[in-house]
Amino acid sequence: MTASAANPGHRGPSLQEVTSDFIFGTLATDELRLEELRKQQRGLRHDDRIWPIDPTPEDSVTISVTVGADVSVMDLLCYVMTDEFMPEESSETIAFSRVGSNWDTLTWSYTGTWQATIPPQPEGTLVRYRIAGTAADGTTIWADADEETGEAGRFAYSVDRLAIPAWVRNAVIYHVFVDRFAPSPGETWNGADDLNGIWGGTLKGLISRLDYIADLGATAIWLSPTFPSPTHHGYNATDYHSIEPRLGNSEDLQLLIELAHERGIRILLDFVANHVSNEHPAFLRARQDRDSPERSWFTFLDDGSYRSFFDVETMPQVAVDDDGAAGYLIDAAQNWIRMGVDGFRLDYANGPSRGFWSRFRRAAREVNPEAVLLGEVVESADTMASYQGRLDGTLDFLLLQQIRAFLGFDVIGAAGFGRFLQRHLDWFGERLVLPSFLDNHDMNRFLWVVGGDARRLKLAALLQFALPQPPIIYYGTEVGLSQWHDLEYPDGSRRMEESRTPMLWGDEQDGDLREFYTALIAARRTSGIARGGGVRALPVSTSDLLALRLEGGGHDHTLM
Repeated sequence: MTASAANPGHRGPSLQEVTSDFIFGTLATDELRLEELRKQQRGLRHDDRIWPIDPTPEDSVTISVTVGADVSVMDLLCYVMTDEFMPEESSETIAFSRVGSNWDTLTWSYTGTWQATIPPQPEGTLVRYRIAGTAADGTTIWADADEETGEAGRFAYSVDRLAIPAWVRNAVIYHVFVDRFAPSPGETWNGADDLNGIWGGTLKGLISRLDYIADLGATAIWLSPTFPSPTHHGYNATDYHSIEPRLGNSEDLQLLIELAHERGIRILLDFVANHVSNEHPAFLRARQDRDSPERSWFTFLDDGSYRSFFDVETMPQVAVDDDGAAGYLIDAAQNWIRMGVDGFRLDYANGPSRGFWSRFRRAAREVNPEAVLLGEVVESADTMASYQGRLDGTLDFLLLQQIRAFLGFDVIGAAGFGRFLQRHLDWFGERLVLPSFLDNHDMNRFLWVVGGDARRLKLAALLQFALPQPPIIYYGTEVGLSQWHDLEYPDGSRRMEESRTPMLWGDEQDGDLREFYTALIAARRTSGIARGGGVRALPVSTSDLLALRLEGGGHDHTLM
């Protein structure tokens, strides 16, 4: 039985009834993209532009700064520290040199480019720096200064030889939304009034279904947030050192890790460094007491408000470059890795600075050299690539948009998709892991988008699993789980929880679809596609046909 049959009161939409796709991010609209381009040409902009992007001990590092059309500087200095402290104006300085001017059509003016070089550093060094320019009137202009507080931008990079752990390149990742996956043995769903409530999935329930995931063929499980939180989704934690009681406890997680590892399955936790709950004790102390040591963990503004995630007051943003805040988050991450967690999916990873992620990655690898960090970065290809050496990979939202546009919404044809795919794979190569996916907990499920057409889902899955990057399966996609309502409501509101319907079990599952996914995973794991080679778009005589040449494992395959 399919998801719609299991819920007779709910009807799947036709393609015409499905709302336009929505990708949550800072560049989700043309207006936001234009504003970002304008911002890049104003003031002093560094944007963590270093070369080489992932320095080793032998490398001198070139730092680039753009001097915007709206400012002039007499000189630029880089304040550098090579220890655990943030540099101040009394720190060692390196002078920049002006290397040229560039025409910018968007602002219809010229910008300047300045560069400085930091000499090679020993392996294991964390290089931290700030950049300041002197204006004609003698005032200081800081690079990447905070638009609201004026605070100087803080930058850092790690000098190391850390490589991307090999296991993640071959992984098949199963994404579990814990509250919606499985109740504890002997329990049933809570029957909450709506999908914004608590449905009763637990870690014990997940443990009881481990063999299902193993039989499917998945080699890693990404858990939705498991830390204490006042919401069903958990993306606003009140504590990073314990487990949300309704989901279980630390002993349950420990058992899950042990049993998963016995089955050859790795465990990834969802970790939110960008923001916490407004009920987090550190935030409460910081808000109530200006002298609290946690006050600097957050950004409080002159009007009494505070910076928060997309202006959501219940999610105050963490000032992760504050050493106290960074230490708290990194210590928590290390503790979970010591327990046996194999890495993290990092929520809204483009919120915290790249310098923070350099520190975070170093700390994670100190505990487990095989720990993996995968960031949610819903940005341009340039921005995604800038996390090389900071993270091991970023979720591939660009490919997601194109697959859904091609096979979900019929917005682009086979020729257009083929061009994108070839250039996308060429652009990134192997410098980052880019896990692919068809849907997740923040958007309409693919099966909902295509009006319940399992054939289209199979085509999309076949394409996803034929590509070299590790695929992610959002729980239930493999058995026909869909939605009861579109994310967009008539009043214009968007309710992400609509894509978080409870998992189907037993006769409610689409057995044919499950068998298809099982066979697909098995074929991927034996074909060698994920272990090298490449993908080439083949020329065809019609724009309606996509032909791909898949190379890997000593065997070539053609997908049409």
